[in-house]
Amino acid sequence: MLTFSWLPGIDTRDQAIDRFRNAGAPPAGVVLLGRWTRADLGGGHVLLEAQDPGTLTEFAYRWSDLMKLEVTPVMEDDDLRALFERVAT
Repeated sequence: MLTFSWLPGIDTRDQAIDRFRNAGAPPAGVVLLGRWTRADLGGGHVLLEAQDPGTLTEFAYRWSDLMKLEVTPVMEDDDLRALFERVAT
């Protein structure tokens, strides 16, 4: 899960909007599962899937000049439940 917020400055926001309009697909190895932007346009969340953390870093790099980014690995409940069954016995 990637959380983003715009860096200060109206020019930054306008550059980010232009980049969003022209953005292509994520890098190879990254699947964009969903993107949600806050109603105040101050930031939002992007759900990405990747096997290689380097591809997530590449995705973040493409936007890091315009946004503050935080990337947090997350798991679906079924996967977490299976992990608990393996390790918490």
